[in-house]
Amino acid sequence: MSTFVENTVTAPPNAQAPLSSDDADLASLGYEQKMHRTMSSFTSFALAFSMVSINTGVVTLFADPFNRVGGIGILLWLLVIPLVCCIVMVYCHLAGRIPLTGYAYQWSSRLAGNHFGWFTGWVAFTSFVAGTAATSAAIGTVFAPEIWANPTQGQIQGLSIGATLVVGLLNICGIRLATRINDIGAIIEIIGTVLLAVALFFGVFFFFEHTQGVAILTSAQPVSGGTLSFTTLALATLLPVSVLLGWEGAADLSEETKDPRRAAPRAMLRAVLVSSVLGFVVFALLSIAIPGSVSELLSHSENPVINIVRLQLGNAAGVGMIVIAFASILACLIANMAVATRMTFALSRDNMLPGSKVLAKINPHFGTPVAAIVLITAIAVLLNLASGGFVTAIYSMVGLTYYCTYLLTLIAAYLAYKNGRMPGAPAGVFSLGKWLLPMIVLGGLWAIAVILTLSVPEESHTGAITTGVTLGVGVLWWLFSLRTRLNNGTAGPSGKLLDH
Repeated sequence: MSTFVENTVTAPPNAQAPLSSDDADLASLGYEQKMHRTMSSFTSFALAFSMVSINTGVVTLFADPFNRVGGIGILLWLLVIPLVCCIVMVYCHLAGRIPLTGYAYQWSSRLAGNHFGWFTGWVAFTSFVAGTAATSAAIGTVFAPEIWANPTQGQIQGLSIGATLVVGLLNICGIRLATRINDIGAIIEIIGTVLLAVALFFGVFFFFEHTQGVAILTSAQPVSGGTLSFTTLALATLLPVSVLLGWEGAADLSEETKDPRRAAPRAMLRAVLVSSVLGFVVFALLSIAIPGSVSELLSHSENPVINIVRLQLGNAAGVGMIVIAFASILACLIANMAVATRMTFALSRDNMLPGSKVLAKINPHFGTPVAAIVLITAIAVLLNLASGGFVTAIYSMVGLTYYCTYLLTLIAAYLAYKNGRMPGAPAGVFSLGKWLLPMIVLGGLWAIAVILTLSVPEESHTGAITTGVTLGVGVLWWLFSLRTRLNNGTAGPSGKLLDH
């Protein structure tokens, strides 16, 4: 641990010396630059924003609060946003100190030990893999009805798999191409969402007739007819929780980002703030703009968000909403696959996974981990080919594994803080200073609350069991193989690394 601190590029608190080159900075952390470092600060933000993908969340989860607690569930965004920001702040603090691909795995390994780091990395790996498959499935589920009047299961799966294969190919061809398309998708999403919010604002307050009105935001009448309880309120918070995920993707691509110590923290903060504001405003305005009864809207075969836009703003706006939503979800899939493959690469580079030697190889022409991309693409395709409860179980664990990763990372940060092992950072890099411990504690308590909500209620049991089984696989691999590698120094960031 002390070796890492000494090797980290640091500067006195008042020093104004510029950062060393990115390649030298990476070398000081124990790795050789092999991937192409082409991502700008904006591209880093665009990737984090696309990972969150507010339109993906709003389009796919719009009915959730109404079914659970009524329109009042939308105001729960105001509770969730500041608590999520506590975790974001800690991640920004760490991203400026350990700018490495594999983010949470690398942070936890270097702050709390390689064995602890493995479990953090394994949980993060499973969250990204499940998230990639779930996002590709969303493309088929949301857009197949826009192509076919009554799409078959095969048509839905075919659309999802086709999108997955295209995105896999884009990622293989290089981070520059993939992120350029992602940039376009993010720009379309931001501009389109702002225009939608403006149109809805003027519409609901000046032009639309027969809307639910602002009163819907205080309605506590679940469409499902159930009664309010602490459990249903807790479950209703999962809408903003499920939307505000993935912003840490910017940190996972640190080795392909220019000046990542500064760029990654800024990208994460901006992505969360922009997504939080736009997400809440658009969700609230869409709810206020609902024509007729909520139950009638939710029973319609068309996606409720696209239906609201079409009914209130016209068919042209409805088509525009479809384009915005498609660009958003496609960009989200590109970003998800990028971060999933980089986590796979980071673990394999340190000899932590089966087949690490192959998965850790970087194509010299494209600068991408081709084998890792093929693996993640294949898993997403296989999951989309499957059906029934198995697929539902896989997708239901996305939020839980994300928050388990957050909690493990916060524990590692606390241990480093307590033991005086938190690395320094150059001047001008994001730092929480004396606020680090309060942010760790608040973020940790919030992560525990979310984990309990995603585990204890009966409807959460499927995701909890699937997550438990997945963790069990990681434990077995560590117990029977990886533990020996870590102990003898042939695996892990501080051990003998592949290709080094």
